[in-house]
Amino acid sequence: MSRRPLEWDEGIASERTVLAWQRTALGSIALAVLTLRAGIVDRLLALAIPVAALLLAAGAAEWLFSRRIYREHDRPFAHGAVVHHHAILAVGAVALIASAAATALAVGS
Repeated sequence: MSRRPLEWDEGIASERTVLAWQRTALGSIALAVLTLRAGIVDRLLALAIPVAALLLAAGAAEWLFSRRIYREHDRPFAHGAVVHHHAILAVGAVALIASAAATALAVGS
């Protein structure tokens, strides 16, 4: 299995990229808590629990991914950030699922 060579983005510092992924992870976890709360209040737990579980898993994966980005470089502060196209698509997919679930919870109440 051949790996695609890493693409370096010279304009973004690695530490800012790691912090952005960590903020995204915290946001996903907070959204999971709010989704679960909305499911409890509106008595839609059958919808809220799977979505909250997905968001919690996404938050954990994003946090672990941020740690991987940081460790991926010998000297992360000396290089730019690596562009991870699949991770960006995964975060976009989770955001779409979360927004669809939030819409369903809002309509269901």
